Amino acid sequence: MRNVLIVATVLLMTAAPSPTWAIDHKNLDEGRPLRLEDAYPIAAGEWAIEAGAGATFQRRSANRGLFPLEILYGAWPNLQLGVGTTLSTDPHEIDEQRKSGDLELSALYNFNQETLTLPALGARVELNLPTGVDSSGVDVALKAIATKSFDRLAVHFNAAYEFLTGTTGDERDGRYQLVLGASYPVGAPRYTRTTLVGDIFTEQSVHRGESNIVGAEIGFRHQLTPRIVLDAGLGTEFAGPADRAEFFFTTGVSVGF
Repeated sequence: MRNVLIVATVLLMTAAPSPTWAIDHKNLDEGRPLRLEDAYPIAAGEWAIEAGAGATFQRRSANRGLFPLEILYGAWPNLQLGVGTTLSTDPHEIDEQRKSGDLELSALYNFNQETLTLPALGARVELNLPTGVDSSGVDVALKAIATKSFDRLAVHFNAAYEFLTGTTGDERDGRYQLVLGASYPVGAPRYTRTTLVGDIFTEQSVHRGESNIVGAEIGFRHQLTPRIVLDAGLGTEFAGPADRAEFFFTTGVSVGF
């Protein structure tokens, strides 16, 4: 899996123009720190490395540590490409199609800037390759993203569907996810280095016949330097199958280069 990640990263870098040296704490990427994402990619020519560490505490199954890593690149105006993976403790206990060490390739495209009446709209495509522990099948996820500002408060809506292959038994062949949230820059307009983020979400369970998972998250992104953003978030799944996450958290850093 390590060799596959290196090859994908090298291919991503071959088209790189002159790099820029800034990263914005107001920009929301999936997983940094919440699943909520905005409609805006990073700037053309910009690179970013996003790494994190977190844990999920399940109601019945084993608790797990999670260690995501992703490299992002602004390939062209309005287009962001990414390559990454997530490692997990107790990888054999993961009861989902995405496994520890799977390679994830993504593309995020922004269709328009928001206006007084129209939100910013974006689309994300993600390809999950079975390079991880006990993994099988290639999975494709499609996501529609809308972002609308009301003064300094930004509201975001994500609607995604994932097509799954390699599933077995009573596992679903596809799952949808809906996320509604908001972000607010603390201290605006005079001096802002921290953005608060929160969302509520629902998604289909892994197994057929089980109820939808419903949960909530809250977190922040903090601009440490022009090139470094720190983040942290926590949440819970308060409705759904018996073995859902009682509590989960993540911390991370994004570095522009």
